[in-house]
Amino acid sequence: MEMIVREQIKAARAMLDWSQKVLAENSGVSEPTIKLIELGRINSTPDTLGRIQSTFENAGLEFVLQKGVRFRDDLVTILEGREDANPFLLLLDDIYYTLKGSGDEVLWSFVEEGLSPPEVVAKEKIIRDDGIRYRSLIRYGDDNLIHPPSEYRWIPKGHFLHNLSAVYADKFATVVNKPGSTDVEKIIVIRDRTIADMKRSEFEIIWSLGKTPV
Repeated sequence: MEMIVREQIKAARAMLDWSQKVLAENSGVSEPTIKLIELGRINSTPDTLGRIQSTFENAGLEFVLQKGVRFRDDLVTILEGREDANPFLLLLDDIYYTLKGSGDEVLWSFVEEGLSPPEVVAKEKIIRDDGIRYRSLIRYGDDNLIHPPSEYRWIPKGHFLHNLSAVYADKFATVVNKPGSTDVEKIIVIRDRTIADMKRSEFEIIWSLGKTPV
């Protein structure tokens, strides 16, 4: 679409309850410049308008025709089981189609591969055959490994949680188990670059503290 206009900038700030100062801090565009744009006093450059637009989009908004702006409806997706697939298989499908052809990696936390049924192992093979890479944080002492040991780190003893999660691209997925069970009830997928990057940093911290399985 075309570059955003001043009416959309004001509307987007109102939807997020952002002041001009907050927008300036998040976008790197100066507060006086934002004020002049909104007043119609200057015609800003495509670079400046692009930075403002990207900031709003990263905050969950999208801009539409007729000078419109709205919240995106794809920020949170709930994957629930159905007769022909369990939620985890749906997650693997999303990982595959999100990263297909990118050679990017998936960061898994709190993995127990001994619980993976054959259909999950088969789908993960399809993902990896595409060139998508894995790194996984697993229980201390777990030697039930499907892939090379260099792709794993043992989580420090006593810190393993039954809360499988994954970070890939701009998404963070967390598994919700059925009460008192390891069966998956649903998976919540959050599409937000800031959250994904934060979870990626958390993963790297734990990875740096973990030991390579032997």
